[in-house]
Amino acid sequence: MVEWEELSKLIKTRRSIRKFQDKPVPEDLLVKALELATWAPNGGNQQAWRFIIVSNGKLIQKMGDAVNAKTELMASWPEAEQFGEHVARWRKTSDFFRGAPVCIAVLMGRYSSVADQILRARGENDAIAREIRSSREIGKSSLQSAAAAITYLCLLLHYLGLGNTWMGGPLQAKKEIEALLTVPPEWDLVGLIPVGYAAEAPETRPRKPIQDVIRFIR
Repeated sequence: MVEWEELSKLIKTRRSIRKFQDKPVPEDLLVKALELATWAPNGGNQQAWRFIIVSNGKLIQKMGDAVNAKTELMASWPEAEQFGEHVARWRKTSDFFRGAPVCIAVLMGRYSSVADQILRARGENDAIAREIRSSREIGKSSLQSAAAAITYLCLLLHYLGLGNTWMGGPLQAKKEIEALLTVPPEWDLVGLIPVGYAAEAPETRPRKPIQDVIRFIR
């Protein structure tokens, strides 16, 4: 087993990296990390995830263009004015993944458990069924499965000396990115992970005291 101190150090030294060196990333390291990431817990062992490794610089730029276009659209709405400098900063950073030599697009499959299938068959007329369906949708198994794989992947890439971060922001251009990557209609883009050798060393950001985030019921 891994020593607790070693595992703790790995987890606590991971940082969200947004600036990368202009240095290629060996594909064998990416495959090594992804292979272990697929051992993450997942609903029904369906392993309903796929990973598209993009190292084509022109394609990454097109993905950035798609995200930037949606950022500029949203920033132009009158509702954005109330957020002032936050919007100004977002306009500069929403497509920072352009600077990464590699981007890993994480796709989620549409796994349905037996409970999901029963609820679907029950239809929309039963109020209790609608409530259950809504509750399950908040933490649906397929999304949790993809999130577990992403968590593993971020730690494994860090272990291999590769900077990375977990991005949900590019989903504002989900349709456009899926078209660029030729994603089949039965799959959904749920995350983007820029990867490369870090060109920054972010400071450690504090965590809330554990007493503030846990509660025992004995």
